[in-house]
This record gives sequence, C-alpha cells and structure tokens, in this order.
Amino acid sequence: MSKKKTIEQEIKKANDKAAADPKYHGKSKLEVKTTELMLALFGALIYSFATICVMIPNGLTCGGTSGLARMVQHYTGWNFSLISYSFAAVIIAIIWLTLGFKEVRKIVLMSVAYPTMYALFELTHYEIKSDDKLLMAVLCGVCFGICNGLTFKAGYSSGGADSIAKVVKYKKIPHVGLNDITFVISAGIVVISAFVFGVNIALYAMITMFISMKIGDAVMYGSNDKLVQLDVMTDVPELLCDYVMHELGRGVTSVEKVGEYTKETRKQLQILCSPRESFLIKRFLANKDPRSFVTVLRVSSVWGIGRGFEDINEID
Repeated sequence: MSKKKTIEQEIKKANDKAAADPKYHGKSKLEVKTTELMLALFGALIYSFATICVMIPNGLTCGGTSGLARMVQHYTGWNFSLISYSFAAVIIAIIWLTLGFKEVRKIVLMSVAYPTMYALFELTHYEIKSDDKLLMAVLCGVCFGICNGLTFKAGYSSGGADSIAKVVKYKKIPHVGLNDITFVISAGIVVISAFVFGVNIALYAMITMFISMKIGDAVMYGSNDKLVQLDVMTDVPELLCDYVMHELGRGVTSVEKVGEYTKETRKQLQILCSPRESFLIKRFLANKDPRSFVTVLRVSSVWGIGRGFEDINEID
C-alpha cells in the first residue's frame, strides 16, 4: 500500500472519529469559532489603530505589506486604506492562481477586515503624535505584537507577507521554513524603506519588528522561551511528520509507547519548535485529528546543531 493511500486512510479515520464525537458539534463548536473570530477581529482593530493613529502621523513605517503601502502612500498621497484594499485584492488573486481557492478562504476575511478598519480610523482623524519617535515605534511594536499573537492564536492569517511567503515556499523553496521566508520578506521591505524614509526611520521599523515578534510570542504562549518541546500522540503520525518536516522545516523523533490501559502500541512524536510553530501544529492537529494528545514543555536551552539551537561547541 502506498504512503499516500495510508495517509488518506488516516485522515478519513480521524475525521470519522471527530464526526462521531458530540463535543465537536452544535453550539460548542459555534462558540469556539465565534470566540476565535472575535479574537482575530480585536487583534485587527488594535493593529489598525496603531497603524493609522500612531505609525503614520509620526512618519514611521514597518515591514510586511503595511510597509509597502507606506511607501506607495509616501509617493502618491493616497489613503492608506485604499492602498491596502488594492494590495489585498492583488494578494488574493495571486493566492488563488498559485495555491487555489482553498487557501484564499483562509485569508479573505482578514484581508477585508484590515483595510476596512483602516478606513474607519481614517474617518476619526485621531492621532497620537510625539517628538519621541523611539517611544512611538515601541508602542507600534507592542500593538502589532498583540495583534499578531491574537490573530495567529485564533487560527487566522493576515493575508500579507505570510501569504506571499507561502507562495514562495510552495513554488520555489519548499525546504525553507515559512517563518524564515516571512521574516526575510519583511526585513527586505524595511531595508528598502531606508531609501524612501531614511535610515533612522528604517531602524525604528526594525525595533518595531523586534518588539512585535517578542510580544506576539508572549501572547501566543505566555512566555519568552525560544523553543518548546511537543510530545504528541495522534492517529495521524505520518501526516503530522510530513507537515512538520516539509512545511515547518523541523525535525521529528518517534518512539513506540504502550498504553497500559488499552495495551495498544502507538507512536509518540517528539518535536522541538518555536512557540509560534507550536500553534501551527496545534491548528493542524485540531483540523486533522481533534482527539490528539499533546504535552507542551518549555525548553530553556538546547545544545546541538540546527535552526534555533545553541552551538554545543560554543563556550559562554
């Protein structure tokens, strides 16, 4: 039997189990989806406020598609919301043509929500201005981090640089992690902004990005740990291994474990990853095998050779 056939059978088995469990039906599922939507929209509201009321009035910028929109606004004087609507339409079209409509459904809601909220804040004409640009850059970083953490935790995508990174990964460099590609795209946009707004503004944008990443991790995981360890028991181990190794670019270790109550032998997977990636894995398992059992351990340090690990040969 082929590996593809086996994986398809595992998916069907997991879906059948989920369908038979009343926990995933009716009001409880609706409540979960509604809560996730509210979290994502609240995050978008915070991001939009920081962008329109803080970042733009103080002449600052950031990475991602918002950074591109700032550069277009600088040269054209158009409303930021109008530019964002245009970018959202272009990105949706690119995703549709390259990855299909299934991927479009994941980003369309937030792709519309962000520009709409930009427009609403533009109508208020409310601004927070200060001569201390560093303080404003920090404030933007905090707001962006809260937004990214809430949105990602709720399982939604902003439809910005992360979506473009997904296209690049699947079409050009599938062996590189999605987070790495997203960071390179955002950092590249910040570097380009140095030629538009000046080096100082680009440096403020880097500070904003750094703070945003740290706050985002704290919101998602509740700590500043660089790595976490996941011990996973699932009915779709091969499917999860394929996802972790080929989409996240992380390694997986498997161990055969015996449940003393059932006397069944099952494969336990051990994964070392970032807090952000752990939530990607959580969302993946929630969709493919809701009955999965995952233990999350905070890791203070890992010595070895690999992405995110400390060099074992390095002397402190």
